[in-house]
Amino acid sequence: MTDFKTALIALLEQEVPELKDKIQAGAVDAETPVPYAAYSTPEEIPIRTIHGIAGYTTSFDVSVYHTKVSEVEKLKHKVIKALEGAELNSRRSYYKSGEYVFYADYNIHGYTLTFRII
Repeated sequence: MTDFKTALIALLEQEVPELKDKIQAGAVDAETPVPYAAYSTPEEIPIRTIHGIAGYTTSFDVSVYHTKVSEVEKLKHKVIKALEGAELNSRRSYYKSGEYVFYADYNIHGYTLTFRII
């Protein structure tokens, strides 16, 4: 069984070649050349009932960045297409939501895309 990081990066680099060697964990430096991506490790949130924990919701984020709105939109759609229904460690990932952000100081557009693992 491969770890999450290895499987995620390999899949994204295969499906979104412009991100090859430009995907890293967590925050990135403002001087990083675009395009680039960052991901979070999966987070498990317990589903609580009055009888205890019924299970877990597992999610992770992938953020993509570019200086052009049109290019970050393309990256967003490619990442969603690559990860929607993709198998990561014997489970499937599904797109849940996305949030757009613009960093005016650096003229960088970004999307943070949230995926659930089921």
